[in-house]
Amino acid sequence: MERPSSLAVFATVAASGSVGLLIYAGFFYTNLSRVSTGSEGEAVSPVFDTQQQAQQEVDRWIQDGGTYTVTKTQRIQRSVPLTPQERRKLELLADEQRRAKIEASYEACLNEAASDLAKELCSFQQTPDIAGSAIPGLNAASEIPNTKVIETLRVERKDHPRRTCTLVQDYRRFNCVEFEVRAGAEVEADQQSNLAIKAYRQFRF
Repeated sequence: MERPSSLAVFATVAASGSVGLLIYAGFFYTNLSRVSTGSEGEAVSPVFDTQQQAQQEVDRWIQDGGTYTVTKTQRIQRSVPLTPQERRKLELLADEQRRAKIEASYEACLNEAASDLAKELCSFQQTPDIAGSAIPGLNAASEIPNTKVIETLRVERKDHPRRTCTLVQDYRRFNCVEFEVRAGAEVEADQQSNLAIKAYRQFRF
């Protein structure tokens, strides 16, 4: 059996290497197409002659992307004077609570009285603090406040660009990203840091 010549072996190895390179290139471009999103993600920006030219193109690209709005809600509490009607209602409530406390104390006294005389004396006693009979709330007119606390909601809105870029001077380029949010959308402040990135882009100079 004749041994293959050196030329034939070299041709076979070279052909195998070419096939391998073609297969590798196919996988590379397939993965590139898969991770890119849309025409913007796949576009390759030209190399600009100066940083100023690249900056102008970056500004145009950011402006074309539009903006989204971040909303921040705050709860604000403040004190305001009571109206005469509100104070009158609190006074009536305090009277009702004092009356209920007296009645509860009188009932407890009757239950503990050992004789009819003791029961009669229950009507003349001072109202003590009996455990379980106190009613929460206002107990005297002197405890009625002059102000009340009200709570209001303040919503702040601020527009942010959907696209943003960072200058990397050492590599003479702008690294840019586009967030996965539609133009004109509103998101809460705590959701802003969780926005996904839709596409990457570079502007070189």
